[in-house]
Amino acid sequence: MIANKTLKLSLKSLREFAKKRLTDEVLIDLDARDECPLEIVRHMCSPDKLGIQLLFIPEEFGGMGGGTFDVYCVCEEMARIDLGVATAVLATFLGSDPITVGATPQQKKLWLTRIAEEGLLFAYGATEPEAGSDLGALRTTAEPVSQDGRTIGYKITGNKQWISNGGVADAYTILASTPTGPSWFVVEKGAKGFTHDEPEDKHGIRLSNTAALALDNVYVDADRLLGGVEGQGLIQAQLVFGYTRLMVAAFGLGAGWAALDRAIPYSTKRIQAGAPLSEKQGYTHKLIVPNVARLEAARSYIEETAERIDAGEGSLNTEGAIAKYMATEAGNLAADASIQALGGYGYTHEYMVEKIKRDVRITTIYEGTSEIMEMTIARDRWQLHLKTRGQHYHEQAHKFEKLHASHPNWQRSWKRRGSRG
Repeated sequence: MIANKTLKLSLKSLREFAKKRLTDEVLIDLDARDECPLEIVRHMCSPDKLGIQLLFIPEEFGGMGGGTFDVYCVCEEMARIDLGVATAVLATFLGSDPITVGATPQQKKLWLTRIAEEGLLFAYGATEPEAGSDLGALRTTAEPVSQDGRTIGYKITGNKQWISNGGVADAYTILASTPTGPSWFVVEKGAKGFTHDEPEDKHGIRLSNTAALALDNVYVDADRLLGGVEGQGLIQAQLVFGYTRLMVAAFGLGAGWAALDRAIPYSTKRIQAGAPLSEKQGYTHKLIVPNVARLEAARSYIEETAERIDAGEGSLNTEGAIAKYMATEAGNLAADASIQALGGYGYTHEYMVEKIKRDVRITTIYEGTSEIMEMTIARDRWQLHLKTRGQHYHEQAHKFEKLHASHPNWQRSWKRRGSRG
């Protein structure tokens, strides 16, 4: 993890940059034109400018070596500014994950150093038109090219869809099936036979570039096979699900708060029946308070999971799924309530809450839908229940009883409240 002071300075620089370059008026205009502000994205990822990507690159490769908690903080702040821009910037982090967890030392040095020093934009090429989130069903193939009895390269053929930065990235990590199983490859833009479609006409996050990719016998040298061994792709992908889902959880959290940050001030100024809306419980207790509670409950789970990953407890894929499910559903509800909170104004393009609602909707879909999160959570917890012969939840209950007993002031307060009925 990076020093707390350094993280605060980075977040402050990010907020100051957004205040100058990404005002509500600019964001609404870019959204209406369905335009990814590529110059701004590159500025944010330039090492001699904002250098956001440096937070996620290990120090040995020229970065700042940020941990999971740092990633969460930056992702939330980015989403508070604009979820489309956040997706464009953080796509490089996602796209470089297969390199971080699965590449050889030489490959890591090459690509992570280039991201740090050149500000390369990456894209994560896993999803396919037919396979969707089922990475095991991918149809993209990588056929080995042999010479003198050894593999010197691969020819990759297939299609990828819904790829963030698909039309603007400098390099791509592509998941493809080799004779011994799914594997990750690095493919640079401009490779012969490698093309992308026009950007998707999306419901939201219109400031991010999302495009389909087509690979027609795209040749790459053998040193572009990440890890140097075939068949490790799904294992490498699984290693970072807890991590990347926390990133999207932070997106939901940040976008939800971006909406409430506009609804709450509005409620103090809007006068109805002689008093501001903020003084009417029918308004606040339906549209504001429950959403604050849900978002902050999600924050606590995100932070606990991030701290556990940073402490070396493993990838915590199920905990990442729980955090993503809680935060993205909460963010979506908060944005919807914020439209209601602003009434007719909230329903117009002129007010940011309408845009935020369209943007945050994607967080319940990408990096695994809410329904997949539910399946992941239920499957894992059922397996824990069986493995522990039904003791898992008893152990959790005992842990919470000990926590409760260690805070006697809470006990006295609870008893006092209980005595009043």
